[in-house]
Amino acid sequence: MPDRDVIYLVALAGNPNFGDEFITRAWLRRLARVRPDADVVVDCPNPGQAAVLHHPTHPRVRFVDTVWRICAEVRERPTAEAVDFARRVVAEPGLLCRCVDGIELLGRAQTVHVIGGGYLNAVWPQHLPALAAAVAAAQRSGARLVATGQGLAPGGDDEWAELIRSLARACEIFDVRDTPSWELLGDSVSTRSFTGDDAWLGIRDHGVYDAETEAARRRYVLCLQTDLVEDFAGGRGVDGLVALVGDLIERWRIRGDEVAVVEGIPGVDRIVYDRLGPLLDGAHFTPFTDLWRWGLPARHGQVWISTRFHPHLLAAAAGVSGLAVSGRADYYPVKHRSLQEAGSRWSLLDGATTESELPIRPPDSGGFERRDVERLRRGKRELAERIYPRWSSRIRRGVRRSQGA
Repeated sequence: MPDRDVIYLVALAGNPNFGDEFITRAWLRRLARVRPDADVVVDCPNPGQAAVLHHPTHPRVRFVDTVWRICAEVRERPTAEAVDFARRVVAEPGLLCRCVDGIELLGRAQTVHVIGGGYLNAVWPQHLPALAAAVAAAQRSGARLVATGQGLAPGGDDEWAELIRSLARACEIFDVRDTPSWELLGDSVSTRSFTGDDAWLGIRDHGVYDAETEAARRRYVLCLQTDLVEDFAGGRGVDGLVALVGDLIERWRIRGDEVAVVEGIPGVDRIVYDRLGPLLDGAHFTPFTDLWRWGLPARHGQVWISTRFHPHLLAAAAGVSGLAVSGRADYYPVKHRSLQEAGSRWSLLDGATTESELPIRPPDSGGFERRDVERLRRGKRELAERIYPRWSSRIRRGVRRSQGA
């Protein structure tokens, strides 16, 4: 009996991080619609938690951490050496004997798909071996190799840039989410495409937005992180972010009982809320678990303040007005500006914004126009159709018979 088709997704799921989980779910839902009989493998750093969050999404999904264990094995090595090891270990699994069975599973995939996010860049150079392992697996087995929605900025030095280009050239499709990533690849990567963030694939899926909970009834919604803000406000970090948001609350005369606070990453997205204390007395706090269960509490008439990228994308796609506040200066401005370039009407503040430059009143310009949302969604769906074309019912029946289903 022929083996089932194996689709192998390399992802950053399971941390959990709302954006990474949203993207993983979007691709799993797509595969549940068009490849329900395939064996889908999600390779991510935290497969146990990812399985809890995503196991109902596809009928034949399983979760492993093989690629990320390869990354962990070489995280202290120079990038070029780490990339070389990742390539060699896929060809010779005995070099990492604890992962032989996992590497063999990777080597049986018919499609290897590095799904989107901002994890292949100079902020996390230790992640580049994940792409190298995917390339080596495709070269070993002849699998299709694609990467989608990648954010490569900030880029590294010349050696790093050439490494990423050489790996991208091995892909049938290497899709990016922002202009700096497109420019970094350059004309030498003929397989490059630019359809934006992978979250656009799932923007119309069931359960994306919450219209029922208390958070959805609040006029103001905050999503404020404390990771990757060390250089904010000239190195003041979290203190500077607390001061900026506190100034906005006082300037706009926001009452705590008008506010909801949502958590994109558990724990680290509650700290600013706690630090603001009496200014947010009566605010409603939505932990990650509720955000994942019920959806993003975004609706017309609200105003959002978000440091996080995917809450900006999704809230603005719902037409919500807002302010994006950029954290790490070489990373977050590129992300938020990519949404502005795509049509978001949110304003962008950063750690260099002075008190006199803060907006006097809450923004009311809305987010994305509907036609821009549909354009971005259509582009991502067309890309998904190229990678995983929808089979006719006749083909699906034939596949099931051949697999003994």
